[in-house]
Amino acid sequence: MYIPKAFEVGDPARIVEFIKNNSFGILFSCVDGKPFATHLPFFIDETKDNHGVLMSHMAKQNPQWENLNNSEVLVVFPGPHAYISPTWYNEPNTVPTWNYVAVHVYGTFQLIEDKETMRYILEKTVDFYESSMHNPWKVEFDDFIEHLIENIVCFEINIHKFEGKWKLSQNHSIQRQQNLIKGLKTVDQYHSKEIATLMKQNIAQEEDK
Repeated sequence: MYIPKAFEVGDPARIVEFIKNNSFGILFSCVDGKPFATHLPFFIDETKDNHGVLMSHMAKQNPQWENLNNSEVLVVFPGPHAYISPTWYNEPNTVPTWNYVAVHVYGTFQLIEDKETMRYILEKTVDFYESSMHNPWKVEFDDFIEHLIENIVCFEINIHKFEGKWKLSQNHSIQRQQNLIKGLKTVDQYHSKEIATLMKQNIAQEEDK
């Protein structure tokens, strides 16, 4: 991913937190020599290996997992994004742009065939996504669930590298950034309010340095 220095975020803790909050990612690889992508929920265990491990599963009928074992893959975690109107700068010689936050994760795909480990991945994933529910659902590995497991494949991705990009107009003056925040608050499209909040937080962090 192309990341100008002003937009680069390399703090692993910040990136892991982002993945947890935006964990529906996109797995990219090649199938039969052509680009292929699958949208999947991921669970990250940052305590495993050097950089952590991503866990997920997909339908066994999905061809992406075939011949992928031990291959390097890319997982993209998109975050909030918003259109930036040049009218908000209140200055001449400005153009439209797009502010956004995203994380790219590179790692090695490891197919999991051991049933006990498969159950562990499914249980950890369910517990993670159910944790915010009033009455969390718990997976019970009865005959019904065990039958469903036969139709999926589980995998881990041993993480080699994170890339974090927070494009929040940091290459502009604080005054310009403040003007854009005001503009973002006047619209309700894409994730304008979330981007405005992130820009405000980023300015505060810079001022505290």
